[in-house]
Amino acid sequence: MEFRDVHYTYLQTGPEVKVLKDINLSIFSGDFLSLIGSSGAGKSTLLLHLNGLLKPTQGKVLYKGTDVHTKDFKLKELRRKVGMLFQYPENNFFGQTVYEDVSYAPKNSGKQGKDLERAVGLALERVGVPKNYLSRSPFGLSGGEKRRVALAGVLAMDPELLVLDEPTAGLDPTHRQQFILLMQELHKQGTTVVMVSHEMDQVSEIGGRTVVLEQGRIVAQGTTRQVMTECDLCNWGLDLPEIVKLGRSLSLVYRGGPVLTEAEALEGILQQRGGKGAK
Repeated sequence: MEFRDVHYTYLQTGPEVKVLKDINLSIFSGDFLSLIGSSGAGKSTLLLHLNGLLKPTQGKVLYKGTDVHTKDFKLKELRRKVGMLFQYPENNFFGQTVYEDVSYAPKNSGKQGKDLERAVGLALERVGVPKNYLSRSPFGLSGGEKRRVALAGVLAMDPELLVLDEPTAGLDPTHRQQFILLMQELHKQGTTVVMVSHEMDQVSEIGGRTVVLEQGRIVAQGTTRQVMTECDLCNWGLDLPEIVKLGRSLSLVYRGGPVLTEAEALEGILQQRGGKGAK
């Protein structure tokens, strides 16, 4: 997908609120793209343009080269290809069973019988939820299990692009780490991922590419390593990942540059002590 000179203004009874300004951004197949920025920077508003829930006030959003808001473009088809998991998605559970919730979207898209059961089963398998949960109430699950079931409901549509808005918000450290590993595994399986996060340590551990938004504008973008180690995030109301701070304080080096992850920090420490380092 591509944003070309995108602006978005909320029209209210009072003064206009310009939320996005001159956004130029490409999302490539196979990307893991993190969007970061302080509160009110425009991250969630940008996400809502990815499946046509919002229309730019100015500029274009393109899917495979086609403007998604042209008369002949089928937004319904786009929404099948772009799966969105909003913050605290478990708050929107409505079914009496896990099966009812996970099957809702594919059923509404026309899947029936064995095809529907196969889509639900595969989605649950991908997120690590046992099939014997199908008849259980989603409301009785743990926080981490609820989040996985909610994600399964999105994956049941087999999206090309998975959009995640603060996907680990509200989870305890154990479930947060499990969910990060799950996102990484989905990405390895070929799913393109766009994620909004306030967790700088989470973003640095995942890697990929990172875009920084500030007051509706893109102020930095590049590989996550470049953004986290070469930019002064404090200028935009953001804090450095703890592991990057530690690396700087101890003058740790990984392959000639700053450390970005725990594994790199460990190798840097071993190198300082004369060890061989982690392989």
